[in-house]
Amino acid sequence: MAQTIQIKRTTGVGKPTSVAQGELFYAYDSSDNGGTYSKRLAIGNVNGGGNTPEIIGGKVFMDMLDHTAGQLTASSAMIVDANKRIDEIQVANQGVIKFLEGTANGSHFMAIKAPAAVTNDVTLTLPDGAGSNGQVLTTNGSGTLTWSSIGGALTIAADSGSNDTVTVGTDTLTFEGTANEIETTVSNNKINIGLPTNVTISGNLTVSGTTTTVSSTTVNVADSMLSLATGNNSSDAVDIGLYGLYDTSGTDKYAGFFRDATDGKFRFFKDLEAEPTTTVNTSGTGYAAATIVANFESASAAITGGSITGITDLAVADGGTGLSAVAKGSILAANTANVLTAVDGGGSTDKFLLYTASSDTVSWTNAVDGGTYS
Repeated sequence: MAQTIQIKRTTGVGKPTSVAQGELFYAYDSSDNGGTYSKRLAIGNVNGGGNTPEIIGGKVFMDMLDHTAGQLTASSAMIVDANKRIDEIQVANQGVIKFLEGTANGSHFMAIKAPAAVTNDVTLTLPDGAGSNGQVLTTNGSGTLTWSSIGGALTIAADSGSNDTVTVGTDTLTFEGTANEIETTVSNNKINIGLPTNVTISGNLTVSGTTTTVSSTTVNVADSMLSLATGNNSSDAVDIGLYGLYDTSGTDKYAGFFRDATDGKFRFFKDLEAEPTTTVNTSGTGYAAATIVANFESASAAITGGSITGITDLAVADGGTGLSAVAKGSILAANTANVLTAVDGGGSTDKFLLYTASSDTVSWTNAVDGGTYS
């Protein structure tokens, strides 16, 4: 007759009150309530009595092994197949897969993980083989990775000259400046392109804007003629000239010369306290005619209005008399070559003007000698 050996058991989830050393028990948990010993086989603690038994098996563990080896199954153990393979591994909540360094090098690792948010499922398919030296992994946009060379021909072009090619990864692309025109510098993976301290511009330079400021002490211009007011070709509305700034007792003043658009006359001015714009305000505060020190020479010169002061006596050779004053009742006579003299009649008696041939002179006289005869 067969013998049956039964261990302690319960349809519930708990453990016996006292479990001796080496004593077995099993909790069937028929109602699937779950618990520490639910569907688990346990053995009494080495110290027996009321000490916590040790779980050594049970249905709960066998259920984790009831799937095909090599297939990842929910709520089950991971079992590799005969070739040590598993069909997939899932790492949740941005968990990582770590690759530890060699034991001799320490405990550091390299890890890979998914980004915090993934829009769509992505499967990256590795290429066949290890690739060649210097190659990198590239994607076709659908997850298929391929070994690719970094190199390649880059076509470069400019305003002039023929197009050229640069082999990426092999050639060096140089940004080269030109003497006194453009300079380039490289620092911290940046190329700076700018102007040198001394700049030379070959060809024409056009500057558009309202103000051009030249902060230099000396301006050298090779052109013999300066062109001003080039936009004044449809009317005569702006004054044309030059002016400068000076300070008198803390007051900024302006002086210069210009062609006045109101009457076409040229004027030298000083002491104007308002800076000229397109016109010079001849009624502005401080405006005054400036003094000109110059030598004038012309085949025909006209002075209209006003007076001429502050000059020395004009010599006869310059069209003057050489005299600074002439007494009343005097006549001008050239009693010496190229020298005019004011011959004063004296004002006391009536006189005649007498020319004496022997001396080639002119004088006043109140006696007329008719001569003698025989």
